[in-house]
Amino acid sequence: MKTYSEFLEYVKENIVDFMPPEYSEAVVDIVKMTKDNNMVLDGLTIRKDETSPSPVVYLEQYYGRIENSKGQDSILKEIASDYMRGMEYYAHLIGFDPSDWEDVRGKVGYYILNAGLNDERLKDKVYKTVGEFAKAYMIFMDLNGSGFNFTLITQDLLQEWDISMEELDEAAEMNMSVRFPPVLNSIEEDMKRKQSGRPAANYLRQGKKLKQDIMYVLTNRGRLHGASVLFYPGLIEKVRKILGKDFYIIPYSTEEIMISPKQSDVRGFVLEEILRENNALKMPNYILSNHIYEYDEESGYMKMISSCMA
Repeated sequence: MKTYSEFLEYVKENIVDFMPPEYSEAVVDIVKMTKDNNMVLDGLTIRKDETSPSPVVYLEQYYGRIENSKGQDSILKEIASDYMRGMEYYAHLIGFDPSDWEDVRGKVGYYILNAGLNDERLKDKVYKTVGEFAKAYMIFMDLNGSGFNFTLITQDLLQEWDISMEELDEAAEMNMSVRFPPVLNSIEEDMKRKQSGRPAANYLRQGKKLKQDIMYVLTNRGRLHGASVLFYPGLIEKVRKILGKDFYIIPYSTEEIMISPKQSDVRGFVLEEILRENNALKMPNYILSNHIYEYDEESGYMKMISSCMA
């Protein structure tokens, strides 16, 4: 079996053989891409010429499947197929001008990252730091019902738009609540949703006070950078009203937040130990925090429990 470096070279030299004929003279590159939590991935680009647009296909996932495939050529066929699917998504970007603020206004949003883990990722990007978190602003594109494409907004692009951070933030807040509405479910309901593929009940819509002291999952519809709901205006206060009691906030991953109503037999530092153990098993780019927060109605804001642990 080839080493990973040999696999990358093999892909670069042979992928064109598995592409449509119009790619026979394509320019093939493998570039290092910095993703969430400074995770560096190898991205494949295939351009018909030096200036043509290209989606990026990340190659690590394919190398890990070589042993269970029918061979390297089978993997290359899969890469080529995924790449052409990516080109279909790119067709939806034709006619979209990212430099035109009026064209972009309805497509800006944000998601949250761990600021300390993303110093490289956030270089030259537009973001606000809130405690240990970074509220990173992005442009999102609906790919005709096949998902979303996200691009972080750069400082240069913000200057080109000639708008203030306040105007950007206002547009992003409005878009997030409409395009990615928040969802609150019990862990049990959430698991059923994952297994069946059907939407689960959303306790936020029902508005009823919940009586069970169980763990809840707070995310957004589609679980697209779902932890961003933590910054939705008024949402944490609404969760408090539905639960009828104060609660712990567990930044379980970049995709979801866990909510644990305060109980006499569950302490915050115990939840923090569990969170750290789970983080050790996660893909690094999904880690959001190693700390637990609490929200109490009297103070009206969330705070890290590490500063008040006995």
